[in-house]
Amino acid sequence: MTDETKGLILGAALGECVHVAGVLSFLRIAEQEGYHTLFTGPATPVDELVAAIQRESPDIVAVSYRLTPENARSLLLNLGESCSNEGLIGAGTMGTRFVFGGTPPVAKVAREIGLFEAVFDGQQPPEAAIAYLRGHP
Repeated sequence: MTDETKGLILGAALGECVHVAGVLSFLRIAEQEGYHTLFTGPATPVDELVAAIQRESPDIVAVSYRLTPENARSLLLNLGESCSNEGLIGAGTMGTRFVFGGTPPVAKVAREIGLFEAVFDGQQPPEAAIAYLRGHP
């Protein structure tokens, strides 16, 4: 970890998903890049994640979901709507950014939702996460 922290990343495995290896790997890479990280845990309900975003004011929210694309669509739309209603995205926000990680079919849904500035589907090398964290495409 560097001497200067770059900001806070809040990570969560959303909904009923208990698969945490991907988001924990991303958070570990973020720590190596100088970020402070917090993890809400597996199977985090949308309302609990929104409350954590409000409480912690992270720079980046890293969301993971690895189950069905159909359930992902509903959860991610709910997350986007809830965050928008709470003023966490859109005009007047503090600049919270959202990233997503999941299986290729779920990542496709996440891209369609439009909430996430980066979507990882497990096929990218760790260098892709490092590049993202360093502000490179």
